[in-house]
Amino acid sequence: MLKVVRKTIADNCLLRSGEHVLAAVSGGPDSVALLRILEILAGESSLKITVAHLNHCLRGEDADRDEDFVRILCRQRNMAFIAKRVDVRERQEKTGKSIEEIGRDERYRFLYEAARECGAEKIATGHHRDDQVETFFINLLRGAGLEGLRGISPIREGRLIRPLLHVDRSEILEFLKGEGLSYRTDSSNADPVFLRNSIRNWLLPELKKRYNPRLMEGIARTAEIIRIEDDYMLNVVRQLVISWGIRADDGEISIPLTDFLQQHQAVQARIVKFLLEGMTASQNGIGYSHIGAVLDLCSKKDIRCRTLDLPLGIVVEKTADILKIGKMSGQRSFHSASRVETDSFEEEVNIPSTINLPGIKRNVRVEMIEGPAASEVKSHPETAFMDYDCIQPPLFIRNWHHGDRIDLLGLGGRKKLKKYFIDRKIPSALRGGIPLLVDAQSVIWIAGERISQRVRITEKTKKVLKIELV
Repeated sequence: MLKVVRKTIADNCLLRSGEHVLAAVSGGPDSVALLRILEILAGESSLKITVAHLNHCLRGEDADRDEDFVRILCRQRNMAFIAKRVDVRERQEKTGKSIEEIGRDERYRFLYEAARECGAEKIATGHHRDDQVETFFINLLRGAGLEGLRGISPIREGRLIRPLLHVDRSEILEFLKGEGLSYRTDSSNADPVFLRNSIRNWLLPELKKRYNPRLMEGIARTAEIIRIEDDYMLNVVRQLVISWGIRADDGEISIPLTDFLQQHQAVQARIVKFLLEGMTASQNGIGYSHIGAVLDLCSKKDIRCRTLDLPLGIVVEKTADILKIGKMSGQRSFHSASRVETDSFEEEVNIPSTINLPGIKRNVRVEMIEGPAASEVKSHPETAFMDYDCIQPPLFIRNWHHGDRIDLLGLGGRKKLKKYFIDRKIPSALRGGIPLLVDAQSVIWIAGERISQRVRITEKTKKVLKIELV
């Protein structure tokens, strides 16, 4: 099992030597195994470990005993311990959400708060292959698309990691037995009122018995395939949205309808979903019917202005050549009629640092890293990696100046940014809001777009500079 976990960590760049890891430990077998594995890896890679435990107050004294168990476990290992109590049932009654949903939301909120408190770079959870399969079936029964069926990712937001994702529950129990480790058993895991428990304790055993003894391995593989293909689809959508000069969290969005309708229907649906969710605070509340209604609106052949009211105060407006998406104001119209030029900005870049750009409501984060995985290089258009030794300091983040040029990959020469923006059909009113990384020689990064050929990573690269919009 340790060999599989090490491979998962290496393949997905989950941990680096010397990092501080916050381990989410409930006291159950999965989290106790996670803690022991991190303890073993700490001896090899100088990891620092802090343990976090959230008491959901759902099982009375049993929940308190879980907390005490984890506290004693940490004391025996001389590990820092952070605990918090949250009355999940009380919050469920106030919001109307399910116990599972409230518990999950509170757990992740606590973990990110605890990580900030102790200065941990990574947050590790004990999710494993059985969790992956159960999540797949939960979302399948609810009628999910690719984003739901992709299941659990080994790493999320570059920070939340799942080192045990490719081992199953039986392997974990065998590992704990071999290590002589005890753990707590959550009695609520047998309660069939929770969908996950019903799938775990009845549906999956029945499917394995009747159809495929290796069901767990097969479904986990399917979820992984879907995850890779969904990552590709999301990247396509992001690139298109950026090429139209759109940010998903803009108050008002204008989509060139001719370009939009030239895309495959699957891409059209994902663009609409991506942009509608960007209009919501929690990225929830947008369903299949809402996306279908927008696509139906786009397919209308007449040139009349048509509008569509959606939940959460979202309004969609279609004219002959533009599709607008925005939030409703009191007059049932968009907040603004047009975008205005962004104020000029210029900030010197120190490494590492996070630079606030209030004019465009974004931050730019800059750091040195050991080297990105191939999947990480392609995963997000607003992140770039450069050969630091090819950069000529000082570095500045600023917006576009007339006469700016960049050596673009694949074009074999220097190109004016004005010509680049025209070729990419980026409206002039939006160009001033695109951050540029500039060294002493020229522009080396157009945020969300391209890097200079001069600073590209090669096999000779020794130091890698990572820069991203956050």
